[in-house]
Amino acid sequence: MSKQVAEFIGTFTLVLLGCGAAVIAGAEIGFTGISFAFGLALIGMAYGIGAVSGCHINPAVSLGMVAAGRMEMSEAVKYIIAQIAGAVVAALVLLIIANGTADYSVSENGLGQNGWGEGYLGEYGFFSAFVFEFVATFLFMVVILGATSASAPAAIAGLAIGLTLVVIHLVGINITGVSVNPARSIGPALFSGWWSIAQLPMFIVAPVLGALAAGWLFKSDLLTVEDEDTSPSDDQTALHAECNALKQERDQLAADLAACRATSAMASDTTGTGEKPASLSGPRGGAADDLKQINGVGPAMEKLLHRLGFYHFDQVAAWTPSEVMWVDENLEGFKGRVTRDNWVEQAKSLAGK
Repeated sequence: MSKQVAEFIGTFTLVLLGCGAAVIAGAEIGFTGISFAFGLALIGMAYGIGAVSGCHINPAVSLGMVAAGRMEMSEAVKYIIAQIAGAVVAALVLLIIANGTADYSVSENGLGQNGWGEGYLGEYGFFSAFVFEFVATFLFMVVILGATSASAPAAIAGLAIGLTLVVIHLVGINITGVSVNPARSIGPALFSGWWSIAQLPMFIVAPVLGALAAGWLFKSDLLTVEDEDTSPSDDQTALHAECNALKQERDQLAADLAACRATSAMASDTTGTGEKPASLSGPRGGAADDLKQINGVGPAMEKLLHRLGFYHFDQVAAWTPSEVMWVDENLEGFKGRVTRDNWVEQAKSLAGK
């Protein structure tokens, strides 16, 4: 429940401060100020609730995480409900505050809602608005997935993501007011009249499609970092060899520790269901099979399988029904994946059985 509370607070903050900057201070700070209001609000929340929920505060981001294999759909649904609720409450609070002055009228001044066409900011057409929202969300999601990957420095992820949102707003406010976030669009639209509600579907569909495209791109490993074939100097070669040796030693120690923990867990039967398959302390011959060839196994899942001592197709192919039950129960965050995607039959084919 703490994750949903964090997502509610984060989305509430983004909508209240971002849209509030446009409604209350837009005339004084202009598009640039509004852009920074959205970006800085996201940066603050990234460091405030990132450790709790990951600070998605955006249904498109949560669905993009599902597409990238980093989140289960059942958890994403809970996130999305909390995000939309936070946006709606924030829009209501902003409306109450704005009504505190006689010069404000929601029909004339709006509530920071998104839109397109005649009468809205730059009066861009539907096609231009759709393309911008799709592409901007795609690029935003690429930054999010890249900045939060295992190989990226975690300390600056929130800053990179927030500044990207600033740039997106600098470019796009005059086009659509910038959504890239269905919850941010839903909240203000509900209190801004039928015109905003009628245009709302585009601000749901386009961002979601853009985020899904980015998620699938990362899921396909097209943006996975690979070692390049270079010709380093002798000193670089020696240093590289030494680093590799230390890394192999570290990995072996980690694998031995994981095996010991797995053996202890099996002895105590922590899950109470199934039987743990035979595991290895490290890959045979120092090289593991590419388990990502199994449908349903991504980079994060492969790392988890390695921690459990599974490195080769023939290990998975040999699992009995009881062992499949054990693995299904012990895949943290991915329970039931073995049975759902029929890993054993896939592994038998990959192992040449």
